[in-house]
Amino acid sequence: MIFLLLLLLASGETAEFIPTQAMIEEIDPAEYVVGPGDVLWFSIQGAASAMLLGNFEESILYMTITPDGYAVVPSTGAWLVAGLRLYEATNLIEAGFASKYPGLRGMAGLAVIRAFRVPVTGQVVTQGIYNVTGASRLTDLLNMTGGIASSGSWTSIQILHSDGDTTEVDITDFLLNGSMQSNPVLSQGDRVHVPRAEEFVIIEGAVRMSGSFATAYGGSQDYAAWAGSARGTVEYIYEETVSDLIQRVGGTRSWASRDSCYIVRVLRDGSEEKIRAPLDDPSIQPQLLPGDRVVCPGIPPVVTVSGSVYAPGVYSYTAGMETFFYISQAGGLLREASESGIKVILPDGEEIRCSDARVIAPGSAIVVPRKVLVGWQDPLLIFTSIASIIIAWKSLD
Repeated sequence: MIFLLLLLLASGETAEFIPTQAMIEEIDPAEYVVGPGDVLWFSIQGAASAMLLGNFEESILYMTITPDGYAVVPSTGAWLVAGLRLYEATNLIEAGFASKYPGLRGMAGLAVIRAFRVPVTGQVVTQGIYNVTGASRLTDLLNMTGGIASSGSWTSIQILHSDGDTTEVDITDFLLNGSMQSNPVLSQGDRVHVPRAEEFVIIEGAVRMSGSFATAYGGSQDYAAWAGSARGTVEYIYEETVSDLIQRVGGTRSWASRDSCYIVRVLRDGSEEKIRAPLDDPSIQPQLLPGDRVVCPGIPPVVTVSGSVYAPGVYSYTAGMETFFYISQAGGLLREASESGIKVILPDGEEIRCSDARVIAPGSAIVVPRKVLVGWQDPLLIFTSIASIIIAWKSLD
């Protein structure tokens, strides 16, 4: 027996294995299905082996499941474990070792998760065959493809299994409610197909259209009332509200007017109806219909500078900055600018003096007026301008 145990130790791999992909959760032995490519660990415990073999009880044998599905322990046996749950596979190996070596106890577990390839077809950004692991879930795979295309369905994604069965998945149940059953683990031999959606709604305005499925809803900004706004086509989901829809696509921008969202609905006679849909009022939650357009207005994160500055224009908003920060962005004051007359127009239309605006809010406008000239200054300004032109012309001779 000692010779066989020594042979087992010598023939085992003792290299350190490291999982190749971060996992959402721990592996559940009652759910994980073992397959070819998985690496199992096996360790022998017991006082007898410790006395006879020194540190043998600290040694670990690593076994890669063979392509035909077997776990092999040298000089002990081979067991068909592919297709078994992890706890079933480890129990089988441990029982087989105990029957071979009475009085010794062997323990087995999962060391490294297998990698395999899954084809993805249909309405995704990039179709292809992708490398996943035995712990990868559907969202992991969809992220690799670049997301569901704007024409794709989120509610009827098909996972075609090697045994001929097909599982239909509504991924929105996971995205909205966190249901892991709607984000299944992939298995070797699976194929994923994203069909075309049948009905759509449109969403536009101060929405993110980003995250794991950025391109799924037309992440390309083919509409922009201001920098950062977006417009996309979204699959219609029965009984979904505006709040659910905006949560599904990634939420609102920080500058969104959440209480001003509304639905534009085309009626039978061709006219349009506007329906209020404030996001934070649970008493007003209108349900969407196919063809609806959801609009989420917002205060643009910009500041406008006009008047007597070198470069009037629209400038990006920077939190916490005061009036002269934006004036410097516009090149500074012209000589004829009236510094004392600078005024700030707030997003709600209120007009205040520059001295009363400690910081500038997004969407504000800064107006720099020209100094008021007295009667004799206007001719003098004209005369000096003409003189400057004549001097410049003479210098060319």
